[in-house]
Amino acid sequence: MLLDCCSQERTYVSYYGLLGQRFCMINKVQQENFEKCFVQQYSMIHRLETNKLRNVAKFFAHLLGTCALPWHVLSYIRLTEEDTTSSSRIFIKILFQVLRIKLKYFSCFFMHLHTKFDLCALEIYI
Repeated sequence: MLLDCCSQERTYVSYYGLLGQRFCMINKVQQENFEKCFVQQYSMIHRLETNKLRNVAKFFAHLLGTCALPWHVLSYIRLTEEDTTSSSRIFIKILFQVLRIKLKYFSCFFMHLHTKFDLCALEIYI
């Protein structure tokens, strides 16, 4: 239901991603259900319009980027010419673009924290 609502929006609404993240963090059963949803959505991705496809990809990118969904769900994707369609390639492209942005943001955040703590450690020794 959550994924359906997310896909129906005109543009991606991060509220749905945050709700999905919360459900995954609360209960392992919910996380497994979202894994099944990922497999199901990816297998039927060729039926979705571009806008719905984009919202679904951003939803799952949010779950992966926040570690709410385990990374092994990506093992369901087979990247061969025979196994992919144009829709699935668009889905994969959007998924990894959003993941790249999310992970870059987090890495910059952690680099900033690391630098800040290193400076604090230097002040102690000086």
